[in-house]
Amino acid sequence: MSGLEVSTKINFDTASVETIFEGLRDFRNLTRERALEALRKGFASGRFEPDSVERLALAALESDAWEARQGGLCASAEAIKVWDRPDFRAAVLLQVPRLLVDAEYRVRKAVSLVLLECCSRDGLAVFDSLAQTVLGDIRDKFSRTSEEEEQDPNLPPAPPKFLPDTEGWRSLETSMGALEAMMQGCGASFTPRIDSTMLELLAECTRHTNRFVREYAYFAFKNAFDVCSRSAFLDTVAPITVGLVAAGIRDNWSQVRYAASVAARSFMQKAGEDQDRFFSQLLGPMCLNRHYVAEGVRLYSQDTWRMVCGPQGGARLLVAHFDSVIDAYVAAAEAPNHAVREAACHCISELAGRVAGTPDNPTDHRHHFTPERVQRLLQTLVASFQDESWPVRDVASTAVGHFVAAFPGECEGHRAQLVELWFEQMADNIPSLRKNGAAALTMAVRVWTEQLWDEVVEKLTETLPHVLLQPEKSETFTDYTPSGPFSVPRPKPASFEDKPDPAYTDQTMYSCGSVAPKTFKRRARGGGGGCMNCAEQNPRQLWEASEGMV
Repeated sequence: MSGLEVSTKINFDTASVETIFEGLRDFRNLTRERALEALRKGFASGRFEPDSVERLALAALESDAWEARQGGLCASAEAIKVWDRPDFRAAVLLQVPRLLVDAEYRVRKAVSLVLLECCSRDGLAVFDSLAQTVLGDIRDKFSRTSEEEEQDPNLPPAPPKFLPDTEGWRSLETSMGALEAMMQGCGASFTPRIDSTMLELLAECTRHTNRFVREYAYFAFKNAFDVCSRSAFLDTVAPITVGLVAAGIRDNWSQVRYAASVAARSFMQKAGEDQDRFFSQLLGPMCLNRHYVAEGVRLYSQDTWRMVCGPQGGARLLVAHFDSVIDAYVAAAEAPNHAVREAACHCISELAGRVAGTPDNPTDHRHHFTPERVQRLLQTLVASFQDESWPVRDVASTAVGHFVAAFPGECEGHRAQLVELWFEQMADNIPSLRKNGAAALTMAVRVWTEQLWDEVVEKLTETLPHVLLQPEKSETFTDYTPSGPFSVPRPKPASFEDKPDPAYTDQTMYSCGSVAPKTFKRRARGGGGGCMNCAEQNPRQLWEASEGMV
């Protein structure tokens, strides 16, 4: 019978504590999880004695197998929850400095479970005893050092090793997690330890090149805001950290942006009635994240926005800090990440469609839209309407339509350019572009009826019959299947005889939503097409132009 068969036949629910600890050191993660769950059930039912569990847990911490050490830490945390025996806590804490720098990441991460439980009971005494170890490890590992092996002088030098941003930092990330766990465990008593030294260390971590370190730093800030007294927060912590939080919720990595969004909510909740002091730096980026492409960030930010604005809505807050909000929107519209530029267009569209109102039906906030502000926002949208990323163009097109409806006089000078862009969009390869371009042009015709009616009818009359000229067996774009938030197309079939285009061979590759270098402005296409950030020029299909006109 194989070891796998033995493991799967064990009924941990009725097994002895020794058998459960054997399961905690198993090389299969699923077996370890089942054993840990059985241990919790045994604690709840009172089947196990503290002495035997604690003895086995301490022995596991000394094991050569990393699985046993991880299991011992998890078991120790559960035992502290249930029995809370000071001698056992002290014995486990003696092992923490060694395990905090363990070679195995999963062991180092499990240390946080023990520190959370110990700090929940002994508070600052635990933090003070380990602060030098934890904070010292963060400082020591903050800069990555390459471990070079000795080279044989008779051999040619080895090629250089290039590590990605997420590798080579050893225990830095897990020590950040340990600091966060101790903050969480100490609670409000941790306030005296949130001094300038601590804040400077966390600030450095928010700027670290490793995104996981930045993520932990913002979660640590979240805990610092939660446990800090309100007076200390407003006097010392908030003025130092508000800029860091604002930078975090604009981070290019979604995980970091989410962690910073969590910190931003805690920041606002702690600020309470004094939130207004920090809106100039946080309001714009917080509003932008309501439209961010990552669903977790988007939904969490929408909930935070409702909490901050209350039943009165956010329009009054936006116009009260209008210039800083516009600065944030314009900066986002010029960001390297096309998903951020798309979110900026959504927000600018809201200003016109929901905050300003129309000349015939103005809102109470319309007087805040001075000619200078309107022109700045309009110029941003016009530039975005020519963005190389088609999702940005799609949203910008609709936003411009709302701006024409809200500010027809201010948009008059751009009318010819906008109409040309809308007609071009209505013949695009992307179905949503054609549909939304037609809707936006309809909004403009409704406002500029006398000026545009004849021109639009003439263009419709000219373009609608183009579908009759479409070849009967056209196969272009038959393999285009847009999907997901980035609408990435399925590659077309290729054979080994096809010669790759040298312009796209051996070039740096970037993922969707990355900070790839971009020109932001697409080339004039003439008869071309293409997807999103793609600069490939493909023949435009005649039926697409006709469909757009329909």
